[in-house]
Amino acid sequence: MTLTSGCLGSVQDNQKENGLVVTTNTNIDRIVTVYDQGELIQQEDGTILFDFSDSVFSEDILSFGITPGDGRDDIIIEGDETQEIGVTYDKHGYYTVQAFAIDVNGERESTEIMITIEQEITWTEANTGSPEILYFEADPGNELPAPSYFILNSTVENPSSLIGIDGRSVSVSWSVVNPDGPCLSESRTIDDGESTTWNTLHFSPVGMHELELVIDDGQDTINVEHKVSILYELVE
Repeated sequence: MTLTSGCLGSVQDNQKENGLVVTTNTNIDRIVTVYDQGELIQQEDGTILFDFSDSVFSEDILSFGITPGDGRDDIIIEGDETQEIGVTYDKHGYYTVQAFAIDVNGERESTEIMITIEQEITWTEANTGSPEILYFEADPGNELPAPSYFILNSTVENPSSLIGIDGRSVSVSWSVVNPDGPCLSESRTIDDGESTTWNTLHFSPVGMHELELVIDDGQDTINVEHKVSILYELVE
């Protein structure tokens, strides 16, 4: 992905673009969040690398910088130290990033870059008789539009009896609640030793969501795995 803008003392250098040229390693990345037995055990934030090395200027560059687009202050590096800036995001969203260069005369050239940070949440509980509630935030890390949708894949296993006797079926119910109340729900009965997966999605989610799973009847304990993907449509 290459973006150019303006003419801050730009020059012709072989076949290189003139002025500010910024490339990214990707324009979309994903936050990976993992819970086990209700405890957060891992979060890998989304990271975008901005590379200024293809820029060509007639004047010496004092600094390069990035305005992340999420309310944080500018991230600035000295022009003679490095020409790459890595920006990490811990909240999903669709961000308008400003990349800029400032020369020794104080002249500034900038360009806009649109990037997307999505999120994937995995939640597991083993041998639970009272599954905990999974909370996840649908509001983005800026004031831009909400996610396009989230996808939920929730698998519940009714484990076989360990002592060799016939086990029982189990009835479970899911519900997803947002600030306006319940928005999704499902109920299933699972035979002994079997599992089932509820696959669903919800468009334009906003605010805090609660995913609740309840054992209605039957087996004392179940195994649970929720996967929630918070996704954005890419704008061309």
